[in-house]
Amino acid sequence: MEQYAIKGGNPLVGEVEIGGAKNAALPILAASIMTDETVYIENMPDVQDTNVLLKAMRNIGVMLDRNSRHSVTINAGQVHSYVVDDDHIRKIRAGYYLLGALLGKYKH
Repeated sequence: MEQYAIKGGNPLVGEVEIGGAKNAALPILAASIMTDETVYIENMPDVQDTNVLLKAMRNIGVMLDRNSRHSVTINAGQVHSYVVDDDHIRKIRAGYYLLGALLGKYKH
């Protein structure tokens, strides 16, 4: 286990920015399609799993705007398909979040 020993009698000062967690972002992204309102998500990790889920969402008609590397605006008011491309969902284990959200919203 790593440890840091601070010597010198000087107090620590500064700021630390905590990055978003993939395992928190995936269910939040999927839940965003359960409303027809625009959802803005910040501090989203830019990792393969979140990018695959976003691509799968875009393919079913969810409007996505990647505002920056770590933020996205989502509007699921115009979803045109309840079928998620199998190739996208197989790439990530958390694909069931999206399927559950679609089932919950559209009952299909």
